[in-house]
Amino acid sequence: DIARFGGHNGQNYTKAHYTAGYHRILDMGIDGIIESAKKSEQSQTVESKKAYLRSIVIAYEGLAILIERYSKYAYELAKSETDSKRRDELNKIGDVCAYIAHKPPRDYYEAAQLFWFSHLSLIIENFRFMNYGRVDQFLYTYYNTMPKDEVAQLTECLLIKMYDGVDLVDGGTGTYAAQHNITLGGVTRDGKNAVNELTYIFIDALDKIRFPEPEVSCRIHSLNPPEYLEKLAQLSVTGLNCIAYYNDDQFIESMVKAGIPREEVNDYTFDLCQDITFAGRGDLYMSGAVDMTRTLLKAMRELPDDCTFDDFIAEYKKNVADSIKGSIEWYNKVETAIRHFAAGDEEYLDNEVKAGRMNYGSMSPLMSPLPLTSALYDNAIESGTDVSWFCCPIEDRGFMVSNLVVGINSLAALRKCVFEDKTFKLSEVSKACDENFEGNEKMRQILWNAPKWANDDDFVDLPAKEMIEFACDEVMKYRTPNGARHLAGIHQPHPVFAGWGLEATPEGRKKGTPIPVTLSPENGTMVNGATAAFASAAKIDPMKYQWNNCVMLQYFSSVFASNDGNKLFADMIRKYFAIGGAQHQPNVVDVAQLKAAQKHPELYKDLIIRMWGVSAHFVDLPREVQDEFISRFEGF
Repeated sequence: DIARFGGHNGQNYTKAHYTAGYHRILDMGIDGIIESAKKSEQSQTVESKKAYLRSIVIAYEGLAILIERYSKYAYELAKSETDSKRRDELNKIGDVCAYIAHKPPRDYYEAAQLFWFSHLSLIIENFRFMNYGRVDQFLYTYYNTMPKDEVAQLTECLLIKMYDGVDLVDGGTGTYAAQHNITLGGVTRDGKNAVNELTYIFIDALDKIRFPEPEVSCRIHSLNPPEYLEKLAQLSVTGLNCIAYYNDDQFIESMVKAGIPREEVNDYTFDLCQDITFAGRGDLYMSGAVDMTRTLLKAMRELPDDCTFDDFIAEYKKNVADSIKGSIEWYNKVETAIRHFAAGDEEYLDNEVKAGRMNYGSMSPLMSPLPLTSALYDNAIESGTDVSWFCCPIEDRGFMVSNLVVGINSLAALRKCVFEDKTFKLSEVSKACDENFEGNEKMRQILWNAPKWANDDDFVDLPAKEMIEFACDEVMKYRTPNGARHLAGIHQPHPVFAGWGLEATPEGRKKGTPIPVTLSPENGTMVNGATAAFASAAKIDPMKYQWNNCVMLQYFSSVFASNDGNKLFADMIRKYFAIGGAQHQPNVVDVAQLKAAQKHPELYKDLIIRMWGVSAHFVDLPREVQDEFISRFEGF
């Protein structure tokens, strides 16, 4: 009822970024989910909850009908098929679909097929950014039900289907919008090595299929066998640039220290990019963000020329703290209003709107429930509450500390050129930024040549560490309306598109130009190599953040061209993690091929790059995104 929400139309809203608990439908089957929803409806006293549970029944009855249509179509094709082998295949498809339209799977074939139909239903409901979770764990239950070669072939087919979203076009990247993530490895829920035979089958299948999607998030734990990392490294050094590596020991300990139960933490997975979440148990995306560059610009414009660097740091921290406080307070208002409404108290929301503390435009989740998605989350059916209305057993949310490196480099440039060398006044730099350095190219070059992040330089790194850790600590001071945590995450996606809206900045960057991915070096500023970039990032206390972190680096493919290239890469990852590194997203490419692909895209259709948390075929990207990626190798 659009009128009910003041004319706001949020009926097509979804924030997506969910990672459903696909194990629920594999364990229960579609009929099991339907019966569970019907049983819960009988126990509810609030009519809106009863109606919501009926919507789950209707949605899953619809999914069963969809699967039955595939079954009938396969049988029809089989009748007219003259090739006996293909006829048997079609009848098998019909049998599998007919069975899983209602019942839990009995073998790997049926499990993979039901998993895929379930995912398609979530795409219909959400359109994009619905992630697969720990596929080598929940499908491993069925691993021994079929011969290994058949499991391998089905896994390859599954990966091909995961690339089916290529024709879903996103207006931002100009390429497909599906962009989904699988998680491999790590430890089991009870803390044991999780790398199994199916993990290796997935790795082999990824090598054989070699698509840019799904993104592959690899948890690397000290309990994992060394060959696991080395097999993944082989994919990376040969240009399969859709793989990210995570320090599993570190992320687990950080989340446990924050107060999340260890058994839950052991089972973490990812949504899009590198955001940690809990499949079917929690929805951590997201309660707000603080822009570490814009808060710095505010300090620069408000402070007098005679301030000290310590004064600047103090004002910078105040701006960061105020931004975090304001963002979380607004989020908490929205969550509180949605919780009241979902519990049947509509008057609370109306009163908040009348008092000017809330607006109906924030209530889109109430207008666009997600019954298919919610049924694959623990407690949604049991409580009669949509996943977007806060029903998860793990109620924590992620908070993004963003746009860091431009802020870090700007802080270093101001420290060097204003506060120490006194080459410029603070007001002069501020005015030059406002004017996009027009007529001030000399100043811009001096600022640009000040020390930069990702070179293992304490002059830059220690103030950066201080500010980032301060921001993370501020986030962790707050609680959600139900007392859960706001978890700190270090993240910056969309280097080209985020840069479009950012004014000129004091490190010498011009208005509208790209910004770096998370803790990655700004283009043209990494002068001491990858190990120095890792050393800078590792100075940040890993116990300060829980939700995400990323260092993305570009490598020339010739570096790993020898036969031991994968071992060299794997050893580099191990050493980075040993000094406190959290996560790495590599791109291994031949720059000459990138340039050639711009001129002759038809010859380089298989060239894969990772832009931030998402990957793509290079030739499918807009020219400005291609140019930004090449500039990562060639400088500012």
